This record gives sequence, structure tokens and C-alpha cells, in this order.
Amino acid sequence: MEVRWFRSRFSTVVHVYRDGQDQNGEQIPEYRGRTEFLKDNIANGRVSLRIRDIRPSDDGQYTCFFQSGDVYEEALLELQVWLMIHRAL
Repeated sequence: MEVRWFRSRFSTVVHVYRDGQDQNGEQIPEYRGRTEFLKDNIANGRVSLRIRDIRPSDDGQYTCFFQSGDVYEEALLELQVWLMIHRAL
């Protein structure tokens, strides 16, 4: 089984989980050490990706690709990053 999150191209890897382990070697440098695969509900067909230390460059479209044997699915997600500016009075 493989679950892969990527940006605009399959090779622009945000996070990969394959054969029961995270595969950090394929991850692009911008996300290294900032992602976590949440698999608590994997038996129910639900998985999530947590991105820490969100940056403006994280804004945009992500694709989640799931493959197990000959079965595969894809889902598109849109992440919107909002910046709050705090000004002292």
C-alpha cells in the first residue's frame, strides 16, 4: 500500500507512506521534518497529513494518491494559508 501527497506533479513529494513506513527520502526539502502521516483511521479508509510550521508557500493544491495492489484512488485538496498581522498599539 502507498499513500502519496504531492503538489503539482507526482514527483513533487510532500509525504509518502509505503509498506507501513514513512518514505522521507523522496520528500522535497521544503517539507522535510514538517509533515506527519496520521493513520489512526486507516482501517476505515481515512488518512490525514499534518503540516507543521505552515508557510505562505504551502498555500495551494495538493493531491493525495492511494494505491493498494491494482486499486487506486486520488483526491484533490486545497490549502488556504491566511496570515494574521499583529500590531502593537
